[in-house]
Amino acid sequence: AASALACAVRTTAGDSPRRPPRPFVATMALPEEGEMEEVFKLFDQEGQGIKVKEIGTVMRSLGIAASEAQLREFAAEASKNGTHVKFAEFLGYAKRAESAEAGKSVNIAEEMRGMKVGIDRFFEKLTPQQCRDNSNEMVKISDLKHLLSSVGEKMSEEELEELARELRTSCRHQDGRVSFEDFVKILHV
Repeated sequence: AASALACAVRTTAGDSPRRPPRPFVATMALPEEGEMEEVFKLFDQEGQGIKVKEIGTVMRSLGIAASEAQLREFAAEASKNGTHVKFAEFLGYAKRAESAEAGKSVNIAEEMRGMKVGIDRFFEKLTPQQCRDNSNEMVKISDLKHLLSSVGEKMSEEELEELARELRTSCRHQDGRVSFEDFVKILHV
């Protein structure tokens, strides 16, 4: 859940608020092959291919959210053929990562409701009954930052600060708290 959230935050935090809302189901689109090859070549300065340990770095540079388990699998396969991976082999790994993710569509709205309950239970120390009855829609920005920096695909400090700035400019906020509903809306802009 938090990994899907981190991915959604990374891809939407800097988007223009004038865009129409995106659907609530997140899917991953593979970049164009030419773009992938261009990025690959940035890492393949000597023309031998990228190092096996760079498969994940190059995928993340392209916005491909392969799981750690997938990356370990790709590295194990690639290591059988040497210490470097050519573009054709990398492209195959990227397509496999994309097809694995395509089967795992995430309902962002449902994930966000679960996240809000989790924040109330963990950070606010509310009982399940209080969570059901709680009408307070404000959450601490520091709690969101902590969650996004420590669970799932962790966000960097720079990404967290950019998100905090976006929350303060685009969402209703007061006393270090932000409207959770507004937070979810900026993820779908």
